[in-house]
Amino acid sequence: MQKNLNEWLAYIEKLHPTEIELGLTRISEVANKLDLINFPAKVITVGGTNGKGTTCAFLEQILTQAGYKVGVYSSPHIQRYTERLRINHQELSDEQHCRAFEIVESSRENVSLSFFEYVTLSCLQLLKEQQCDFIILEVGLGGRLDATNIVESDISVITTIAIDHVDWLGDNREVIGFEKAGIFRPGHPAICGELNPPHSIQAHAQDIGADISFAGKDFITDIGEYTWTWTGNKKIENLPKTLMPLQNASTALAVIEALEIDLDAALIRDALKQAKLAGRLQKLSLPTNIETYVDVAHNPQSAQYLAKQIKQIKATKSAQTKVYAIVGMLEDKDITGSFEEVNSLIDDCSLITLECYRGASASTVLSRYNESTNKRALVSCYDNIDSAYQRVIREANEQDMIVIFGSFHTVSAFLTYLEG
Repeated sequence: MQKNLNEWLAYIEKLHPTEIELGLTRISEVANKLDLINFPAKVITVGGTNGKGTTCAFLEQILTQAGYKVGVYSSPHIQRYTERLRINHQELSDEQHCRAFEIVESSRENVSLSFFEYVTLSCLQLLKEQQCDFIILEVGLGGRLDATNIVESDISVITTIAIDHVDWLGDNREVIGFEKAGIFRPGHPAICGELNPPHSIQAHAQDIGADISFAGKDFITDIGEYTWTWTGNKKIENLPKTLMPLQNASTALAVIEALEIDLDAALIRDALKQAKLAGRLQKLSLPTNIETYVDVAHNPQSAQYLAKQIKQIKATKSAQTKVYAIVGMLEDKDITGSFEEVNSLIDDCSLITLECYRGASASTVLSRYNESTNKRALVSCYDNIDSAYQRVIREANEQDMIVIFGSFHTVSAFLTYLEG
């Protein structure tokens, strides 16, 4: 029977005994059959703890604006499965994805693939058919054993290194750095945007002969009051400040330099200004007229950046402005550490239960919140985001702001709620 997209996704989810199983043996077997290892396009693989998506978005905008055909494979999606693959910013149709699933299914035979492995193969198949000039691959988890690492890339990128996914990647930055550096290739450029990189990253680059460049050493970001300057082999001045992290924009510019393509500074300025990505301090236009943002910050490092942005936004508002937060998180995240970063800015905090794999209940989030310091918010718990939001908009004024964060699942639940 021919399957539609939802039927395919339901089928793929049940194929493998575990949702996450790192390793390249199974996926490589199928990828070799489908010729999905080497691409004629220039391939850029982007890994790191935080900032992968925004770095990909900056690169995508610069390269498409320069007239190239650019394919981006990213994960997870927020609302639609088709968000995972973009060709010049456009999603492909359900029918195209279903056809790619059929190709993978006919080739895998008895090989058991996890959901992410299956999806990666199908998206690589579509990227091969699209004949892009550039392919940008966002690593799913880690790097060395991630499904995207079957592809031979031309440039490898590490954005940031922080402790996350401890069960799979280890509990210290040196071990995590080694796993992330597993995407490096001998003799090819590697870009590290982490300002305080663990030694393991440089050691691995030296061991395999990767040509590595470091933020703060080989390329510099100088941030002024209204603009910023990037300096690598050449200098680009008067760059625009953006809501997405400037360090990720700086890393993207290091990739552009490594690609050895000469782009006009005016094009780069405009591209950085235009770049955007759903769920990254995304401002929503809502009938309530209460300034509302959604952000996928889900660990202490990303929560720290979110806090910085909230503080800047709040500085432009009145002294009476209150920050209402709605927070849902996964139970295996550092929930306490994430709250430590934002507590001093939140006046009212609604904790919700996430009904998903690894989703934490509101009571669990509350117990972790109570372990954090600098608490000053009024706190309440809810079974779902609908009831939390309805209460918040009853109490908040137009001078206030609402920030919804904690997980991709939290942002997805809220956007789905808004769509009815």
